[in-house]
Amino acid sequence: MLGTGTSMPDPERVQSGIMIQTEKHTFLMDLGSGVLQRLVSSGVDITRIENVFLSHFHVDHCSDFPSFCQSMWLAGFDKTLHLHAPPQVDEWSRGVREIGYPYLLEKLDVKIHHLTEESVVHIGRCKITNIPTKHGSMDARAFKMECNTESIVYSSDTAPFEEFIEFAKGADLLIHECNWLDGEYPKEVHTSPSELHAIVKAVKPKKVVVTHVSPQVANDWDQVHAIISDGIDAEVILGEDLLALEVL
Repeated sequence: MLGTGTSMPDPERVQSGIMIQTEKHTFLMDLGSGVLQRLVSSGVDITRIENVFLSHFHVDHCSDFPSFCQSMWLAGFDKTLHLHAPPQVDEWSRGVREIGYPYLLEKLDVKIHHLTEESVVHIGRCKITNIPTKHGSMDARAFKMECNTESIVYSSDTAPFEEFIEFAKGADLLIHECNWLDGEYPKEVHTSPSELHAIVKAVKPKKVVVTHVSPQVANDWDQVHAIISDGIDAEVILGEDLLALEVL
């Protein structure tokens, strides 16, 4: 877990970012503000990263991508960087690159792959699929990584919806957002503790990491944990920046 926070500034958490490592491959899911620094702190050789998945184009999930590209170039990355994202990626990437770092357009080879519901990406022994989430009017995606018999599901930003239950069912590790406390909040945008409890109860994962954690949720974690884990067999963990988990 590289970044477990939200758009709200938090001295303990940077914005969204996850790193997945297998025996031969390292890839990223989301690159919000601060994630590049956490990536360096993790000790990984960034030139091993050849695939980046962006769930959507809210800045707390993608704003470090330009800095990441510059760092890759400075580190001597000489392969193709594969960027997997929703179809709006063409306009977004063109604008970001032309305005933010036009000098890199010819120095870093970035190949864009549009994510559709039918997309299946193979990276070594891992298969990555996606499903559109319910996040206001934004085209956002949840991801599932299946490596041999193990699976990891990352919700990205979403409110609860029925299709996600089937998509995530039986995951070894469910990484799910919990942006705000129970109570009055905008509907069909994010997930509350009680809603996450219902999701976990239906999905039946082996382990849950709660991410996209606002300061309010973090400060009230004991109560939030009690709500999510009530009657649940799965271990429920508060995501922390640089938390490392092994999925066997």
